Amino acid sequence: MEFINHYSALILWLLLLAAGLSVASRRGRKALRWGIFCGILIVPAAIWLAIKPVAALGPPVEKQPWLLEIQSPFCLACLKQKSEVDRVEKEFQGRLLVRRVDIQSAEGRKLAEQHDVQRTPSFIFFDQAGEEQWQSIGKLDVPRLRSSLENSPPH
Repeated sequence: MEFINHYSALILWLLLLAAGLSVASRRGRKALRWGIFCGILIVPAAIWLAIKPVAALGPPVEKQPWLLEIQSPFCLACLKQKSEVDRVEKEFQGRLLVRRVDIQSAEGRKLAEQHDVQRTPSFIFFDQAGEEQWQSIGKLDVPRLRSSLENSPPH
């Protein structure tokens, strides 16, 4: 199940490819149909390249709360959450460090194992002391994040 979760966008694209090949091959090898089929495949690939989440590495800043996002660039839920995480990162700039880690990287696998993460995206909030406070799986809990930041002393 983890495989499907981490590679959902890629799996969907391959299913579209298989369905398109099946339809195009049954209806003949007309150049126009193949051109349309290739165009249909290129559009999702281009969208994915434009919006895919990118891991942001770097150690957390001392005495500053931080949010760890464990994600996969091929996960549809991760793609959906990217704009929300970007918005939160801008809103709390200077008060919260957002760190994104690809679960397929060595560091991501290590962090996922350390924090018992099995689904992406997973969000883990750490206080100023670097202690894990809570986790959110699948969707960033923005009200809880806001409350956690309001209740934390300024650094």
